[in-house]
Amino acid sequence: MADNNRPTIKKASLVLALACIIFATVATIMYKNHQIDLIGYSTPFIIGTVVTILTCAALQRMFCLLFAKGYLSFGCNISTKTEAVALRIKTDKPDELSRTDNTTSMVSVVAQESSYLEKYDVRMEELERAKKERRTAIVRTIHDYTTYIMAEFFTKKELEMLHENIDALAYGQPELYKPIRSKLDNPIKSPAIRHFAWNIGERLDIPLIDRAKFIKEIFPHELGNATIEYLSKNLRDSVISKIKIDVPENGDYHFDCMKNFADGKISSC
Repeated sequence: MADNNRPTIKKASLVLALACIIFATVATIMYKNHQIDLIGYSTPFIIGTVVTILTCAALQRMFCLLFAKGYLSFGCNISTKTEAVALRIKTDKPDELSRTDNTTSMVSVVAQESSYLEKYDVRMEELERAKKERRTAIVRTIHDYTTYIMAEFFTKKELEMLHENIDALAYGQPELYKPIRSKLDNPIKSPAIRHFAWNIGERLDIPLIDRAKFIKEIFPHELGNATIEYLSKNLRDSVISKIKIDVPENGDYHFDCMKNFADGKISSC
């Protein structure tokens, strides 16, 4: 503030100095030419003016000091520290509000993602349940087919073991395979076994090599001279057999001969 007032003070001092010079010059001329003593007349006025100016300057300086030190606040005393705290609070509020909004948004996003995951789990459970239901339906159909085409080759006990072996094949439990043997008076031939393995394996979506291992292990007497490699390459051949190749179409796992049987028609499989 003092630096800003310096040009004004210099100008005021210059004006006063010039006024004094002019007044002294005029007073001298008037006294010399007309015997009029201007200094005598004006001395009280000059002294009063000077005293007034000095008094105003002193009072102004005193009040400035009092206001600067906070002695005269008129009930509105706000310290610099308080102003800084208030300014910091005012400045920090938008950041805090922003952080609160961001936290709320993050919580909302997490909640939505959790909801999506819950829906995903529900959907996966539905798909798994549908897969199991379809698998069960396929196995049931294979059992019906097996009973229909294999009854003439096996006794009831051997046929029951064949069904158990089919369950082990369907659910990936080869360690549960049990060897069986067809009737001595009506043995099943190798082509029929191979076609049977291809037909049921195709509906269960089982690799050819696993189908070959399946029949090799459960029919050791009928396939004693055949290798697994030979069986896997000849599961679907054109050899005439009592069991024909039955190709499922468009994902349909039913057997053609069983459809005819359901319609009351006698058909060879």
